[in-house]
Amino acid sequence: MFSRLDPSIKLFGILIIIIVACLATLPIMSSHQANITLDALKEGASKERAYNLVLSLLKDAETGQRGYLIGNDDSFLDPYNAGVAGIPDALDDLQRFAVSEKEGALVARIAELSRAKIREMDQTIRAKKGGDTQAALDMVASQRGKVLMDELRALLGHELRALAANRNQLREELTATLGYNSALGVGASLASLVLIVAVVYIVSKSLNERAESARQSRTLAESNALLAQQSAVRADRLTLTANMLQALDSVKSPAELTRVLPIFLRKLLPDTSGAVYLYRNSRDILEMKASWGAATDAPPTLARGDCWGLRLGKVHVATLEHDLCCDHGGVWLDKHGTQTCVPMISQGDVIGVLVIASDRCEHLSVDDAHIATLAEQLSLAVSNVSLRDTLRHQSTVDPLTGLYNRRFFDESLKRELARAQRSRSACSVVMVDLDHFKRVNDTYGHDGGDLVLQAASRAILQRVRASDVVCRYGGEELVLMLPDCGAEEAAKCAEAIRNALTAIVIQHAGQTISGISGSFGVAQWPDHGNADQDLLQAADRAIYAAKKTGRNKVVIAEAASAPVRQVA
Repeated sequence: MFSRLDPSIKLFGILIIIIVACLATLPIMSSHQANITLDALKEGASKERAYNLVLSLLKDAETGQRGYLIGNDDSFLDPYNAGVAGIPDALDDLQRFAVSEKEGALVARIAELSRAKIREMDQTIRAKKGGDTQAALDMVASQRGKVLMDELRALLGHELRALAANRNQLREELTATLGYNSALGVGASLASLVLIVAVVYIVSKSLNERAESARQSRTLAESNALLAQQSAVRADRLTLTANMLQALDSVKSPAELTRVLPIFLRKLLPDTSGAVYLYRNSRDILEMKASWGAATDAPPTLARGDCWGLRLGKVHVATLEHDLCCDHGGVWLDKHGTQTCVPMISQGDVIGVLVIASDRCEHLSVDDAHIATLAEQLSLAVSNVSLRDTLRHQSTVDPLTGLYNRRFFDESLKRELARAQRSRSACSVVMVDLDHFKRVNDTYGHDGGDLVLQAASRAILQRVRASDVVCRYGGEELVLMLPDCGAEEAAKCAEAIRNALTAIVIQHAGQTISGISGSFGVAQWPDHGNADQDLLQAADRAIYAAKKTGRNKVVIAEAASAPVRQVA
């Protein structure tokens, strides 16, 4: 029977078989390649978390060490003990992730430096506990621990940057692969449709008696078209997911999630409404961070007990007829037929819940795997955003006063001076040194000194502009950077702060702390220095002049050869 068929029909039949085989393998190839790339991305993310964890534990241990050495409160050792206890396991994780000889050598070096840093910190703490506080402080002043920590930061930072670059490259490869597979699938589908139409035409014209064969061909065409459509949908979802992860990787702070997430979720979950709720730091309430669709009446917060998905720890689907409807589901079920709550889990911890509502009861059941995968990827990306924000805050903000630290100030001053040079505008620096601060510590204890620093910081922040930068430069020394501000205006600002400091009254341990004052040194770029260090030294000389002439004064610096000018 086959030998009696027209040769053109035979040829078309062979081509159709080839195209069908290609279409059948395209989804497998696309999914396989995408899974390989996604696995590589997950492995890279795990490495990044491992390196970040080592750095975070070392910082916590160092913070606890220095807090204990400066103060007399044993509670400062809690973060130190936690950090030291966690470092061995974190180093083991790094060793487990090392896949090359070079990476193994790097991890070995990091482990060696970490152990040396721990020994250095342990020696200072033992000395302090033994009553030899000066010996402990001398160990810190030797800067051996700083050298170790700087090298650790450099090694860990270099590896984190390399991992980030590799992650971006993998995402670009994933996007390119998906685009290529989509184009190939569309082309093969079009070719298949053209050939099938031709076959139907030839068979219906020359072999009318083979009507059954023609119907089978049409059925095959419909199956192929459906397969191509499903493949295109999967490719579109993978592309959108990759774009969402790339966007979330560039998010600067958790607040930006409100703008970024709805853009992608309304595309990844069409014809739905929903919201993303995340736990507060206190872990008592979940707050809405993003919403899309008809979510205007959705509750801004919800408790863990309000959601059956969080109670059960798994995906929970509810309808109006369902017995287990969430307490927060009334708003959704009044407008939609189905509500699905998906717990968002990252590293074994529940960080929030993804709520999705649809008008069709069967809409979400078809895509359960897609929703579960989306929630998993979203959880990891959101967790990374929170981790980056925490690390950024810890690296730029002084924990006692809430002011920026010296490192952030130095970088900001360099940038602002470069901008001032381009725009030919003024920039002033005001250095503040609290008078007789050692006397405050000796009289009221370090707790009283900390309260004075905090009160002084609040007084300064209340009297500066939003564009100004206030920093704790070291000990009781604070420094302000005032962009677009000359020395005279900066001196007026300093005078207002000086008056505010004298009005501070603090109640502490049954005692009243008052009479706080500060000496102020004002320097302006470029009159008092062309470089950042020159400007700071000029302000420091002005402070020295204020101290020398009686303290509690504002002094404007002059040129190196000229005397300083006293303002008050």
